Amino acid sequence: MGRCEHSPKVIAMYRAVAELFAEGADLNSLTVSEITSRAGIGKGTAYEYFSSKEEILAEALYYVMKNVAEDLYRNLERKDNLNQKVNEILIEMEQHMHEVVCAFKVLYIMMDNSVIGKKLRQLCHEKRDDEMLLFELIEKLIREELGEGIQLAEEDILYLVLNISSRLLAYALYLNTDAECRLHNCIKMREKLCEDICREVEGYR
Repeated sequence: MGRCEHSPKVIAMYRAVAELFAEGADLNSLTVSEITSRAGIGKGTAYEYFSSKEEILAEALYYVMKNVAEDLYRNLERKDNLNQKVNEILIEMEQHMHEVVCAFKVLYIMMDNSVIGKKLRQLCHEKRDDEMLLFELIEKLIREELGEGIQLAEEDILYLVLNISSRLLAYALYLNTDAECRLHNCIKMREKLCEDICREVEGYR
């Protein structure tokens, strides 16, 4: 189905996938029944919109990643500097774990050769110009921080995007650890990540 058209039932399935994935569900063993049960719809309904479980998962993960990136960017526009923007991303990850952590974990899925990973890469390749994904979000933050006066080589931009993405992905995985440990260490971890990311970007000034 086209990504421009999302019925309430499809969105319910997307959200169900995001919740299950953020809770640690294994995508390979996750069933359509589990997805539709969480979404509150019948199993047969899923096949009115999708041809396979893999299509449901890939479309759902893409949808979540796109929406998270676009929502984050709107929030970040109100922040004054890179440190505040990175800090806001990390706080959003802490406060809205299901969708934000899911979105960053999708980056990991995109690197494998599974059916879902390949489908995700295809969706990213075919994305519309008005759609923003996490890589574009991070690249925008870098370019805005450095300003128009600093022209970096494309490989330097790519390096920074990958570097920051990997750190945010690591934080997403960390947020899935024991809740008590997370509560005790979140502030310190957040501060260190902000400092390290800002230092990395500012090194290109």
